[in-house]
Amino acid sequence: MVSFLKNLKNFFAPSPYSADNFIKINVKCKICGEEINVGLRKTSDFSRVYESDEAPSGSSFMIRKEVLGKKCNNLIYLTIYFDENFRVISKEIKGGEFL
Repeated sequence: MVSFLKNLKNFFAPSPYSADNFIKINVKCKICGEEINVGLRKTSDFSRVYESDEAPSGSSFMIRKEVLGKKCNNLIYLTIYFDENFRVISKEIKGGEFL
């Protein structure tokens, strides 16, 4: 009975930490060369793009994120636009490079 209730709960309220709720982006610091894995939560990290926003055509979501590695104090700035299915429309990085 406990297993049934647990499955029922997971069906109606999936865990926010499941792999389906994350997009992973890998970046490399321009200063020290550290490779950093960035996990983006679909449920909280993304902003909805509206027609009045200056965004690439076809964009539905966007993210602006500052990434800090462990080796140095260089901040890496990400701006990424996604379509409705979370496919990348355009991406920009300052202080690093995409891997």
